[in-house]
Amino acid sequence: MATILGGDIQVDYLASNRQKRLSWAGTTGTYTINQIYSAMATLLDESTTIDDGTCFSAETPREYTIGQIDTGDTEPWYITFDLMEHVTGGALRTSGWTRATGTNTGIIVVPVATTGTITTTDQGYTVTGATTGSGTLLEFINTGGTYDYLVIRPAGSTAPSDFTTASQVITSSRGAFTATQWATASSTTGEMIWAGLYSLGTIDPNVHQYLYQGSVDTDGNRVRLFSWNDATQDWLDNYATNGHIDTTVALKDIEVATWSIIDGGYVTVLARKYGDYYASFEVACSTTSGGYNPVPLGTATDIDNTTGIKNITYTVGAGTFVVGDIILGGTSGARGLVTAVNTGPASLGYIPIDDAQKAFTAAEAISAGATTGTGIGAPTSVGPALNTWFTSNVAPTLTFTHTTADIDDDATNENYGIVIDCNANPLTEVYEWVKYVTRNGATTGEILTKEGINGEDYIGAEVYLSWTGAVTGTIAQGGNVSQAGSGATGVIISYDVTAKYMLLRDTRGTFNTTGLVTDNDNSGTVTPDASISTFAPKTASPLGTFAGGTFFGARGVLLTDYLATDANSFILVPAAGGTKARPASFTITVSNLVGGAATSNLHDKVAVFRLTGAGADINKTEYSVAGIQAIGANTLVTGAITQDTPGKTTGGLIILVDVSNAGTEYKLRYSSWSGSTFTLNEITGTATGGSTTTLINTSATFQDGADQVYRGDLVTVTGKGSAHVLTVDSQTQLTMESAFTSAVANLDTYEINTLPVATTASDKAYVPFIHEVATSATATQSVIYVAQVYYRGKVRNTRATTKIKPFSVDGTTTGGDVAIATIRTTDTIIT
Repeated sequence: MATILGGDIQVDYLASNRQKRLSWAGTTGTYTINQIYSAMATLLDESTTIDDGTCFSAETPREYTIGQIDTGDTEPWYITFDLMEHVTGGALRTSGWTRATGTNTGIIVVPVATTGTITTTDQGYTVTGATTGSGTLLEFINTGGTYDYLVIRPAGSTAPSDFTTASQVITSSRGAFTATQWATASSTTGEMIWAGLYSLGTIDPNVHQYLYQGSVDTDGNRVRLFSWNDATQDWLDNYATNGHIDTTVALKDIEVATWSIIDGGYVTVLARKYGDYYASFEVACSTTSGGYNPVPLGTATDIDNTTGIKNITYTVGAGTFVVGDIILGGTSGARGLVTAVNTGPASLGYIPIDDAQKAFTAAEAISAGATTGTGIGAPTSVGPALNTWFTSNVAPTLTFTHTTADIDDDATNENYGIVIDCNANPLTEVYEWVKYVTRNGATTGEILTKEGINGEDYIGAEVYLSWTGAVTGTIAQGGNVSQAGSGATGVIISYDVTAKYMLLRDTRGTFNTTGLVTDNDNSGTVTPDASISTFAPKTASPLGTFAGGTFFGARGVLLTDYLATDANSFILVPAAGGTKARPASFTITVSNLVGGAATSNLHDKVAVFRLTGAGADINKTEYSVAGIQAIGANTLVTGAITQDTPGKTTGGLIILVDVSNAGTEYKLRYSSWSGSTFTLNEITGTATGGSTTTLINTSATFQDGADQVYRGDLVTVTGKGSAHVLTVDSQTQLTMESAFTSAVANLDTYEINTLPVATTASDKAYVPFIHEVATSATATQSVIYVAQVYYRGKVRNTRATTKIKPFSVDGTTTGGDVAIATIRTTDTIIT
């Protein structure tokens, strides 16, 4: 036995129980492959070692081979997988490791149950199977996975040295230490290739890089690379916690009988520290030599992503922590960037810096230079990790599915494949959320459950395919596709058979317009003969970036349920490419309201109407109804609807003016409009009882869900007329503002928000900008600016305990936002 490089690497010769191996004997640190090559060449260039086989050959200064180097050398040198985690500066491949029974002894790997007592201490001892197999244990690998692995140099090349008996007990010559060969896994063998990877570019020194490898299929074997012998330790932790990397990665799968190349040699390197712009790069390594592969990455502080996601309480020690400090856990070694210093009790909001496996522990010392404290309890989640952090108290959600939207209001829908539902949160919060769900450590949540991969590894769409013909069979979102001829592959993010397109992620190779594309999971096929677009994902934030107050969506990403005030604060890219933005718009905001449930009779009624001119009347002839439409219709057809009519996709309220009946007005909620048609928010049912002013349906859910009814909705009972809702008394009862022509009885059918009368061409309709029961302290509407607008805002409430005098104000805008602050003057006279 000998050592090289200051004792960090141990060399065991063949004479030492046929080990002939290099193993790591140090603690931390690294050596270049050239240093190891040179040290071994020097070690073997002695009179006492010249008879030993050559350990390495050098093909280039960066590419080397280990194993059987000399002619006639029948036993290859072995280098441990553990040692290779400490190797930098190049690539390494093996020669002579492949076992061929009868001709080459080679190296084998035997999977064993994790319940055995053989450990790293047994390395160098002889291990023998109860029925078959014998050899020297070169390395014991405990990955923390399904199996442990025994790397063995068989006793010889003949069949009796093969470990071929499933479930047999394997015993170490060290003593009564055993392992059970896995019941369904035979020994494996092959040549190994380690590729060299090194990063370059500008990297935040506090960014931790990590690696992913394996099939990108939704049902594939893609994994984050951890240490060979510690599933809680990141691959790169042996030598560099943060900053640039220089490492080696095994490209072959030792669980496969003949050690096949994993995912064509692709390795993904990611640098995603929450609070920084992210970076990632996919390396296509040589499958023959591994190669020394550059990894260009660039990260920097993201000034729009500053909210901490963890918080730890502590007992104050020396000094005072400040925002920007980097805190260190005295026991865990965890680190964090302080984003908030709180008092009562003392706590620190922070962004974790190191890999996701390191976390502060309870009662450990915390320090930042000379400043100290002692943790009280384990860290808790804060910021975008919690629903309660968001303005609406509900986090955004993510859906991977085809949908359409007319973002630029040009009357043509665009196709999108990824939907972010903002859930009425400002885009500043939405952006921090999309960073949160794709950060280092995002291994649960939206992307995993809906797309089948960890958010920390999600890259985004990078290929668009479209076609003119028909799809044969079934193609589905999540399917793994491949193309005949080109060999290109990818995973479907979204697909639509009618729109005739698909978006792909994690692609390999180059697609063309002539080869047949097959969904290998669902057997559908199509030829993308119309167009192919290959584009770079947004590595800085794979769902979208944020700069200068504007959210820039990644290709195929659609925003829904965004705040009206954010209508001009985003730019999207449809699946087919190009950019789309909302037309220039203004917001109308009425503030200082008393709001709550829209079903309640106690909250403010707020409205903003369009006027015919400055200080003039409300424009109640905005639209003419297009001819006769029947009672009960769930649409209202008018002339061409103007672009500045609110609620095209989100809905609103239209008021039908029955001119032939003394101008009676009916308020109708609509869900959307297009062209010249308002689609009404129809609700139907059958009453179980009631009176002239109430309606009861014991199976209804009037207060929530798809059948939720709002104060002011119009109810029409067959044969008994119509009335607007005064209060939503319960899930099953409504009280009306006026009486039906007769009492509502059991089995009476009713419709809500449908036409109460047959219309005529003389009827009119108009759409208020806002007309609702206040649900919060503000009511807001986004309006596309077309021309100068005159408006009148009105707020009333005579039903609350504190009644107010009617508030009304007129104004005009030429495209600027409108802010109406309600003046709440208590009405002390009303009774």
